[in-house]
Amino acid sequence: MPAPLILPAAEGDLLSPGRRRLLGAAAAALSQLALPESAIAQSFWDQPRELWLRRPATGEELRAVYWANGQVVPEGYYAICRLLRDTHRGLAVQYDVVALDIARGIYGWLQGFGLARPLIINSGYRHPLTNATEGGVRNSLHTKGKALDLRIEGVSTESVTRFGLYLSGGGVGFYPGKEFTHVDCGRVRFWRG
Repeated sequence: MPAPLILPAAEGDLLSPGRRRLLGAAAAALSQLALPESAIAQSFWDQPRELWLRRPATGEELRAVYWANGQVVPEGYYAICRLLRDTHRGLAVQYDVVALDIARGIYGWLQGFGLARPLIINSGYRHPLTNATEGGVRNSLHTKGKALDLRIEGVSTESVTRFGLYLSGGGVGFYPGKEFTHVDCGRVRFWRG
């Protein structure tokens, strides 16, 4: 297996809150164009928002647009929600669009480096009983459809974590021993698991 790709760390204040920062930071990181950041942000987030997801636990893989023309695209959105279901109980919920936008920011960041790879989902929604069985924290945002545990083949967990911090869209957990990054759309915070 090739060594993981270590991508450059994002510069700036990593813990500034707000969705505006998430949107602007992702767009700025995506492009090397000599355009003002506001023009890049607008063009990136005005495009249809697509995710390419792979779920090893079920063998599923999906490329779907969940947002276009200022609104949710039902077919793609519900397909993504099904893929992110609690695989132990077969239950899906309507996922928070901001959580999907964080994943989209990470996926777009990857594309900005010319890497066409899916986000590999370790965990999406977890029913509260599944969460307790799996050792999740009480009131986990996984139980509310607002969190994802993910990794990207060939990209270091540290790089994914750094970019998650740069987006400042919510919580970011760094799990180097388990080789995944937790991202959620809750309050901005960081921890190492």
